[in-house]
Amino acid sequence: MSHICPISKTCACRNVARCRTKEAGRLFLWFPVSHTLKKVTTYLQQFALEYELMHERPGLSLDCRPGQSLEIARNLAQLLAPRELKETQVLFIQGAMQPQLHDFSDITSLQRFIKFNQSEWLIEMLATERFTSYFQPIVSIKDTSQIFGYESLLRGLDEQGNLVLPGPILELATEAGLLPQLDQVARLSTITQFSRYQVSGHIFINFAPTSLYDPAFCLRSTVEAIDAASIPHERVVFEVVESDNPQDLAHLKAVLQYYRDAGFLVALDDLGSGYSSLNLLHQLRPDFIKLDMELIRNVHQDLYKASITEKLLEITQKLNIQTVAEGIECIEELNWLQERGATLAQGHLIAKASAVPVTTTPHFDTIALNVALADRKQVEGHVQHQSESERIVAAVTQRIRQSLELDEILQTTAAEVRQLFEVDRVVIYKFEPDWSGLVAVESLAEGCMSILGFHVMDTCFKSTRAAYYQQGNTRAIEDVENAGLSPCHVDLLRSLQIRANLVVPILQQERLWGLLIAHQCRNSRQWQQSEINLFNQLAGQAAIAIQQSELYHQLQQANHELQRLACSDGLTQVANRRCFDDTLNAQWERLALEQGSLSLILCDVDYFKLYNDTHGHLAGDDGLRQVAKAISQTAKHPADLVARYGGEEFAVILPNTDIEGAMAVARNIQKNVSALKMPHLYSHVNEFITLSLGVATITPHSQLSPAILIAAADQGLYQAKAQGRNCVVQMDCEDADV
Repeated sequence: MSHICPISKTCACRNVARCRTKEAGRLFLWFPVSHTLKKVTTYLQQFALEYELMHERPGLSLDCRPGQSLEIARNLAQLLAPRELKETQVLFIQGAMQPQLHDFSDITSLQRFIKFNQSEWLIEMLATERFTSYFQPIVSIKDTSQIFGYESLLRGLDEQGNLVLPGPILELATEAGLLPQLDQVARLSTITQFSRYQVSGHIFINFAPTSLYDPAFCLRSTVEAIDAASIPHERVVFEVVESDNPQDLAHLKAVLQYYRDAGFLVALDDLGSGYSSLNLLHQLRPDFIKLDMELIRNVHQDLYKASITEKLLEITQKLNIQTVAEGIECIEELNWLQERGATLAQGHLIAKASAVPVTTTPHFDTIALNVALADRKQVEGHVQHQSESERIVAAVTQRIRQSLELDEILQTTAAEVRQLFEVDRVVIYKFEPDWSGLVAVESLAEGCMSILGFHVMDTCFKSTRAAYYQQGNTRAIEDVENAGLSPCHVDLLRSLQIRANLVVPILQQERLWGLLIAHQCRNSRQWQQSEINLFNQLAGQAAIAIQQSELYHQLQQANHELQRLACSDGLTQVANRRCFDDTLNAQWERLALEQGSLSLILCDVDYFKLYNDTHGHLAGDDGLRQVAKAISQTAKHPADLVARYGGEEFAVILPNTDIEGAMAVARNIQKNVSALKMPHLYSHVNEFITLSLGVATITPHSQLSPAILIAAADQGLYQAKAQGRNCVVQMDCEDADV
């Protein structure tokens, strides 16, 4: 008989199985891929654990002494990747019996198997129904003394009767597959306790849609308990918790339809957190929407939260959906929500959750609200200023990041900042590795002295001020004459026409890249904190743009290097055959439009096989490298290309070069190779290495192919060899046999 903890789905919410893995039995494991099986068998062999392989699919089984199955499972959890842990299936059979057909419904994931076996305290809590419910009032937002209803909040009880908060309970129940049982107990506990206190109003009950396998069957006991407590169905509101992220929308609709058919109301919980309930509004059409407390917190001060919440309230008002604002903790939040048409309110400002539902809640009179209104105007002014600052930062940032060229980024930053702050001069000072530096960029008002390129060698900077700026600190001087600076420092600033300045570091991670500096040249200036904050933000955006530019150029260099390697012959470092083909085709197309000349030289090292056989392949490779270098020295124009055509053959592409120019290059190649004086004892034409060369020239045409030029040069090379080698032969393309 199977004793793994999960039970068949139809009765999961009604039963709490106790785990028997502490007893002896047989553990069956099925793996997603053979690679996982190999890892597990290696582990088992390491500890001399005997097992039997399964042949139908990757899997194995092994006998376990009491408690050993959980020990093995935990060790495998350290061995397997997270996905393997989720997709490995496990079944534990108590005793020595083979699994029967009904046992296979108890197969679960290895991850859930481990979690379930670690959840004894929760299983015990569920089995003994050690739970209670706390109730938090939900009130009319227009008159907070009018209680509309209560939300039921689950609490656990340990063996001593102390409260256990829902966080760890829900987390473990979800991971261990105990959510159906927990959901069932929570609903029944709520109904029992709510009826005990005989309070009026609605009761809001959370439920997890995924915990209900068949609504009609799983919710039968809930409906029976509600009827037994004589609670009218229209007073019961079932809340769909958004963060559950319902994967099966059809199933969720079926659950809600069951509730609605029974006369219950439906709420969408925690709007604004987790899974997007906006997508569910038109699908589920709830009676209530609960705005998440994280959205409500400081909504009167946070522009983003305010904008989102206002839009949500506007939508719900148009759809005639009631809204419950959760987590209200201050009068300003309440007032803000009142003015924007929220329906109901809930939070610590009104009342905390308690075991016994409160029957009275405070009424916030108009005096308190008027005080809050006055404070709110001040806050809204701050928010408006904050919004304007954010708009400025966004606009300047956009202009700064329109380029990936470093010089352009720096110049844009300086110009934008000078205009924004209306200062006389803005400079960007860049440090060198030795902490010297120079004014790299400058934006200057008319009539002010330029200090662009000014170099500072301050040997004490590293020990005196580097750490200060590396920590992100700024320095604002209102008047250099009264700032307590050293006389030599004041003299320097005077010479640069600086009366007041604001200095902000430009940081690249922990590296002090430079300084963004604003100068007031004609008069002193009192720097406002808002200006300093904005200056800091812009320096931060400039730092990001600088980093992106540097990364972009590093990437460009890497791409150029990769392109060079892809087009380069590994031995000789001239272009390879692929690069030759691409270049010849490109030049052919270009010169066909321009009607310019294109020449090609093919070179072959004479009797190179004999050279290799005599001196060895290492010497042969060195010889090819020297020949390639000698040929490359003759390519004078940027568009010329020297390539290794194959083996000991080289090719030279000469765009915009007529036959006379090509023959001159060919003779220079012979001359350069001859100057190497590389001994070739078994050459039949010379005591040194020599080349045979074929030369051809053509004016490309779109109806012709580059193959005609290659064929002509190749036939010229063939004739050069036939004429005794160590010579140049010119070939007319019209005579070439393609």
